[in-house]
Amino acid sequence: MAVERYRTLSSNGEGIYRELASKFIGTAAPIADEQAFKHLLDGIMRDHPSARHFCYGWVLGDACDRYRANDDGEPASTAGKPILRQIQNNHLTYTAVIVVRYFGGTLLGKPGLIHAYGEAARLALHVAPVVEHVVMEACSVTCGYDRFDVVKSDVHSAGGRIIESTFTEHCNARIELPIGVIEALTPKWLLAGVLIEDQ
Repeated sequence: MAVERYRTLSSNGEGIYRELASKFIGTAAPIADEQAFKHLLDGIMRDHPSARHFCYGWVLGDACDRYRANDDGEPASTAGKPILRQIQNNHLTYTAVIVVRYFGGTLLGKPGLIHAYGEAARLALHVAPVVEHVVMEACSVTCGYDRFDVVKSDVHSAGGRIIESTFTEHCNARIELPIGVIEALTPKWLLAGVLIEDQ
């Protein structure tokens, strides 16, 4: 079943957590893809040249089906996984959280690290605004001039948009609609003589 909508962040959030002189700075941010994440990570590493660790988790895909966690030298599963878990618990995608650690000289142990990285991620996500996106799909339609107003009305009332249109012998338009709507409108449009082509 196709995903109809997903939750992501509309802008960044930051959270700071301190434990036994160690400082954990979490940054939550929306990302479009892995390249955007690398750009975000590079910027944070430049901003914190003396930090010891840059641990992270990210989730991508409309269905939240691509994800990664990285401990960056911390004991296995004590940093990246707790960060990733916070993103997943909030049902977010196209989202990354990077937690920078400044080591305070005292070892926290595995339970302490898991708590500290998870808490820094939670605090960053808590202040980052969440937005819900409708998943869209595109197609092209061709129809007579007498049918174009009907198409336009159907597209707008369904929450879609006309990306571009050209008017020659017929009306041609590229349209974008919430997933599932094209399929629902197809019988009506075919009866009205509107030709539909997938993108």
